[in-house]
Amino acid sequence: MPKIAIIGTGLIGTSLGMALKQSQLKDLRIVGTDSEHESRSGAQKMGAFDKIENRLFPTVEDADIVVLATPVMAMKGLMEVMGRELKEGCVVTDVGSSKGVVLEWADQYLPDTVDFVGGHPMAGKEAPGPGGAEAGLFMGKTYCIIPSQRATQESVAEVATMVEAVGAKPYFISIDEHDSFVAAASHLPFLLSMALVGCTSKSANWEDIAQLASTGYRDVSRLAAGDPVMHRDICVTNTQPIVAWIDAFIRELHDFRQFLDTEAGPDADAVKTIFEQANEARAKWLAGAVTLESRTYSPHQELPTFAESMGEMFMGRGAIEARKKFTRLLGGKGKAK
Repeated sequence: MPKIAIIGTGLIGTSLGMALKQSQLKDLRIVGTDSEHESRSGAQKMGAFDKIENRLFPTVEDADIVVLATPVMAMKGLMEVMGRELKEGCVVTDVGSSKGVVLEWADQYLPDTVDFVGGHPMAGKEAPGPGGAEAGLFMGKTYCIIPSQRATQESVAEVATMVEAVGAKPYFISIDEHDSFVAAASHLPFLLSMALVGCTSKSANWEDIAQLASTGYRDVSRLAAGDPVMHRDICVTNTQPIVAWIDAFIRELHDFRQFLDTEAGPDADAVKTIFEQANEARAKWLAGAVTLESRTYSPHQELPTFAESMGEMFMGRGAIEARKKFTRLLGGKGKAK
């Protein structure tokens, strides 16, 4: 029976287990583990796994796919320790928000008999832990796929079709693009949320300000309630892209400040235009009008179904067809890049 091992039973790991169990997949064994007893217990109560292990090695033993769903900084040690325990042909993936360092660790610590295919679901909640997990967390969401240099087409196809099985949309992207774009769309928002809470709560008048803070403050400060360990790991593993986007935001804010701080007073029409432009850009994004079709595809059209991919892994069926389909997707290259 095919086995998927999920290391880390927090929000993402537990949601992934639940989504896989409620998918169309049959005869699939899902095993999870976590270093925290409370997290393991919570995941067990959610019914996300067929079995929860207390230790790492029994979890990854004979696993066909291993998913690292831990904070990013923990992945280095996990790869180093578990690498020699993984069976030949195992595919390792992750759900981390930084990719450059993770792929470097995979290349350094995972054996040549194992393929690493980076992954990052663009889904989540500010509240960590298995208690908030839900099977529909990934439904309709973008799921970035960043293969290592040596990953085979079949390994990439297996991860891509697993992504489709949980309702997400596979999205191929390079390492540098991922780390920069995610710094803009995901990392910068929680930093701005943190900065808002920081600058207001440190004010000598915070007790009075707090009485006036309402829905706007609550909405913008929501991400500051996220997992401090996750946010720390993101910041220390994706430093340069984050710094670049902080600088870009500072320039944007400084430009707006210049509109307001003039001797003649602010130009009301110019200020209104800035808000209108932001309003329009956000409306287009919410309406789904900002797309790039060349990066997305339907696995139903381009790749084997998850069941077919699993059959290729365990019974050898469809291997040639999977290779042909994925070769067309990659423009005829023999390896995923």
